[in-house]
Amino acid sequence: MDPVFPHAVAVGGGHGQARTLRALRTIAEHVTAIATVADDGGSSGRLRRELGVLPPGDMRMAFSALTESDIAELLEHRFRGGSLDGHAVGNLVMVALAELEGGIVGGMDRLARMLQLPHRVLPSTEADVQLRATGPDGPVVGQAAVAVTAGIRDLELVGEDVTACPAAVAAIEAADLIVLGPGSVCTSVLPNLLVPGIGEALAAARAPRVLVANLDEQTGEGEGRSIADPVRMLTAAVPDLLVDHVLVHDGPAPATGRPPLRADDELAMLVGTVRAADLLGERGGHDPEALAATLRRVAA
Repeated sequence: MDPVFPHAVAVGGGHGQARTLRALRTIAEHVTAIATVADDGGSSGRLRRELGVLPPGDMRMAFSALTESDIAELLEHRFRGGSLDGHAVGNLVMVALAELEGGIVGGMDRLARMLQLPHRVLPSTEADVQLRATGPDGPVVGQAAVAVTAGIRDLELVGEDVTACPAAVAAIEAADLIVLGPGSVCTSVLPNLLVPGIGEALAAARAPRVLVANLDEQTGEGEGRSIADPVRMLTAAVPDLLVDHVLVHDGPAPATGRPPLRADDELAMLVGTVRAADLLGERGGHDPEALAATLRRVAA
């Protein structure tokens, strides 16, 4: 599949962003992944607490998705047992490179050179940030807690001197295509837009902004949410933001047992264009090839 976009940007985190990146690397000459750094669980959370570093997990998954080499398997390998139990090799590599280069951006750029990638992975901010919100039973603090709490509202990003990563803003300004999601809106997508400077850059971008809707209703913070809900949440966080396209799954229901998400009349009133296609992969989740073919239609 020949590239049709000179420069594409994917904003998000986790497995959803990884699937978007696998699609974009086949239709864009250069891809920039802008990932959240609010994670406080698992290996990333441990490294964050013990070493005072930015959580590398979402950026690691982005690199794994952008490379076609066996290195991806190495980056995703997790140790079992001992003091390294649960740590991903890629997380440790990224922390080491950030130390060697004097910062996370320099470390990520060095890793891209080592992998001979024409792409880039960036944090939305280089500040130490934390998610806070209000749940049905009161305050909810931390990404891990937000992810498992239904009925989240008043989501905010807190930290000292929180500013956008300049390279991330520059990438958004230069983009020919911007893709948000899929993934948890409160823990993968919104944490990026809540960084001062990122949401404003997205609102002012000349490139089409595409939201990839989730396939089904998520447990925890996604319970009870329709496809229209994330759109409302994004535009509430960034009032001037226009979502130009929403890609929705139109095909077999995912085998998760959770309610599938479908487009409705309300969604069509909130966005520029709703594009429906069978986006379900054989092993669940979004199929990168189907996603790439649907994203190509945005350029048509």
